[in-house]
Amino acid sequence: MMKSFGPLSGIYTAPARGGAPSSLIVIMHGWGADAQDLADLAYPMSLRFPGAAFFVPNAPEPCSMNPMGRQWFDLADTDAGPAAAGEMIEQSVATAIEELGLGMEAVALTGFSQGGMMSLHCGLRMPARPAAIVSFSGALLSADGIGLADGRPAVMLVHGTDDQVVPYAMMQAASQAMAAHGIEAQTLTRPGLAHGIDPDALSGAIDFLAGHLPA
Repeated sequence: MMKSFGPLSGIYTAPARGGAPSSLIVIMHGWGADAQDLADLAYPMSLRFPGAAFFVPNAPEPCSMNPMGRQWFDLADTDAGPAAAGEMIEQSVATAIEELGLGMEAVALTGFSQGGMMSLHCGLRMPARPAAIVSFSGALLSADGIGLADGRPAVMLVHGTDDQVVPYAMMQAASQAMAAHGIEAQTLTRPGLAHGIDPDALSGAIDFLAGHLPA
């Protein structure tokens, strides 16, 4: 179903087992796509997390190169753009957990490509940190401020070695930058994978989240 939380709207999936959710998993799509692109991930994840609610928001702006799609920020603006989108994501998550009766310790921020970049950008800077972050084929846009607030969310970086859109080296750079700020990320390398999420990448992320979220 379509639902809005604060400034963002998207596809919301209630817990598979019914009743009140025990966790919230936010899934953010990539540049030029929209919520429909990743909405199907909720089903396989719900098999492991029957109590989870899922929110797949649409990015706030029409894509500069594909007006049928959306973008979190213009590719030419990796400073003010992510900061503005991050504020909206933070407001949306705050509204969602208030409505769902959850705390940030029951929230995971996940995303693919530009959505993965935003999961790291927001999750490592929010005053109240999420329990876990998963970035598929993403990158750390900036390390400024990521080690200043209290709390260290669990972080997983997933990347294919044959990614020609966001190079595999970006995962290694992100891991090293976070380690320098006291954040140890778990990494999952997918040999031969291009820019995408394959079954092993997804199952690895689900196993990782199972260690940090209630089922």
